[in-house]
Amino acid sequence: MKWFGARYKFSDKSPTVGGVLASLMGLASLGLLIYGVHRSFISGGHAGMTVGGIGLLSLLMAVLGTVFGFMSFKEEDKFYTLSVIGTILCGIEVIFMIMLILTGI
Repeated sequence: MKWFGARYKFSDKSPTVGGVLASLMGLASLGLLIYGVHRSFISGGHAGMTVGGIGLLSLLMAVLGTVFGFMSFKEEDKFYTLSVIGTILCGIEVIFMIMLILTGI
């Protein structure tokens, strides 16, 4: 008996390596961003260089994740779901971090 939403996989395709990297970097970047905002909130907005370094590291990871995500679309005969998710997540984070930096200047 087949349950609702059950899917069968009749393919030997695997996810792209760049898509997995982009998704992991996007999640790590998002985690760093949330941690930096939390540290800044606890210190009353006077967190100093540590939060700035965390923010720049988060931005760097998001940019690299976006690049890896775009490069992963060149791999042939693969599943591109993680590539799309990672690229969109990292791209949104890059835009958000640039807006946050420009607002703080």
